[in-house]
Amino acid sequence: MIELRKIDQDNWRAVAKLKLNPEQENWVAPNLYSLAEAYVDHICNDKPPMPFAIYNADEIIGFAMMEYCDIEEDDDEPLWVRFKDKAIYNFFRFMIDAKHQGKGYGRQAFGQVLDFLKTQPQGAADAISISYMPENDVARKIYAGFGFVETGDIDDGEVVARLAL
Repeated sequence: MIELRKIDQDNWRAVAKLKLNPEQENWVAPNLYSLAEAYVDHICNDKPPMPFAIYNADEIIGFAMMEYCDIEEDDDEPLWVRFKDKAIYNFFRFMIDAKHQGKGYGRQAFGQVLDFLKTQPQGAADAISISYMPENDVARKIYAGFGFVETGDIDDGEVVARLAL
């Protein structure tokens, strides 16, 4: 059974050790970098990133991290202003360990993350955003299957997709 669990003292090292296939390594930042980023943002922000370990039963198989962005405060995001979003959830890290790919875990975990974000845990939002490398066809299909629509924008070389809430 796939479930999301908070990162804690007992699981952060295992999350940091998860790996992608070599051809995927440029698609997602290393988990250790993401955990450091979450730590720094946690200290500096009222609404820090929300990192989760993805488990299959009691085995860690992946990692997800998302953040709440209040557009009025973060007015350097013209893309979201164009959609008249006041706030969004940015789902900016998602990976399944190489040895667990191709088993449907990614789709299940992605669905759980979306269900969590739809509860709007850090405040009301108009949309969920995600971005991915243009050559990542697997991600594109999974995200589209959940209703994400590509906006036509590219952010730091990544395709941007949006799901209205």
